[in-house]
Amino acid sequence: MNSAFLFFRDIILIFVILMWIRYYLFLLLSPFYPIKEHLRYIKSMRRRKELRIREPYNPKVSVVIPAWNEEVGVLKTIKSVLYNDYKNTEIIVVNDGSTDRTHELVTKFITDGLKEKLFTKSTIMYIYQENGGKGKALNKGVESSTGEIILTMDSDSALESNAITNLVKYFVDPKIMSVVGNVKVAKNNTIVGMIQKLEYYFGFYFKRAYSILGAEYIFGGACASFRREVFEKIGMFDVSNKTEDIEMSMRTRSAGFECTYAENVVCYTEGAADIKGLVSQRVRWKKGRFDTFWKYKRMFFSANENHNSWLSFFILPYAMLSEVQLLIEPIAISLLITYSIIASDYLSFAIGLLFIFQIYLVTSIFGDKGFKIGKILSFPFTWILFYFLVWIEFLSLVKSITMTIAGEEIEWQDWKRQGIQEEINV
Repeated sequence: MNSAFLFFRDIILIFVILMWIRYYLFLLLSPFYPIKEHLRYIKSMRRRKELRIREPYNPKVSVVIPAWNEEVGVLKTIKSVLYNDYKNTEIIVVNDGSTDRTHELVTKFITDGLKEKLFTKSTIMYIYQENGGKGKALNKGVESSTGEIILTMDSDSALESNAITNLVKYFVDPKIMSVVGNVKVAKNNTIVGMIQKLEYYFGFYFKRAYSILGAEYIFGGACASFRREVFEKIGMFDVSNKTEDIEMSMRTRSAGFECTYAENVVCYTEGAADIKGLVSQRVRWKKGRFDTFWKYKRMFFSANENHNSWLSFFILPYAMLSEVQLLIEPIAISLLITYSIIASDYLSFAIGLLFIFQIYLVTSIFGDKGFKIGKILSFPFTWILFYFLVWIEFLSLVKSITMTIAGEEIEWQDWKRQGIQEEINV
């Protein structure tokens, strides 16, 4: 019994050390992200000057918004694009066979807007199609678009007023083929909402490190953008994959295209409203990621010159390692807490808390909108939420594994919508 305990302890220790290596590397690199992106922009503008390109970079941006039963939030999504301060845009809303009031609301909004001359016919295109899934809706939008840059958004999201202007600046670099925005969970004072707000905040902060390493590989559907030539060279969204955004992300990286994370391209999303919806969302993400990883397994430890070495030899293997760790993490944490209480030995527990506090501290100091003392002060009250998140991720992982074994497929997520309640700067 004692030997089994020691073996289990050693396994946990190995995982802890491996995870600390990754996170400390991310904490070290992330503060340098703004410097790298600023230098990239300066270099790109200097190159335009050398080529004697005098006109400002003002490409047309097509915003594709697929919608399925999104009567609660779709108009706020459209307005957030319409009232952005970048004007060379077109909006393509694709109604994927909604059975609620989505069609009625969108058509009335467009009709009233045209009458009041708030926009022209070329500004918004509305398409209704029979239900075929999000991938088909996205493809219809892309096919109908005319912009040089194509931005995809979920219809429960809202852009900040300067998001598209900031987005275009990243594409000044001709090497950049895709840019993923900074997605934040809109105000939600429930426990589930707080869990997601913290998770997104820290998760997207670490995209800084991915960007520095040139290893960003997940362009979430809430706010992802591509040059048109990406679709021309590698094809459209995979309609057979229910996490079409992850599949397109990996296909883009597999083709050797460069991409980056845009921290100042802020997009707010609603997030899941309850535990059931959150688990359903994470099952979809995990199942889709596993399917995609298997499809692009050649990218793991790839020596192909088109594949980023950090992505192939570090980021992707660690992504899979994290899922393996997740299978034992909830039990390990529970045993650690139990042991600490029974033995009155809180050293290991304190070290774990110190590690989490360091993440709070670094992200609060170097975060996207300056020093946030409130984030640090919230630590004593919010760190426990990560323990609940671990269990949610664990349950989602187990469910996704059982679905894979049973050959079951996932569907376009459906949960009770409440809409983005807070006032977004649009």
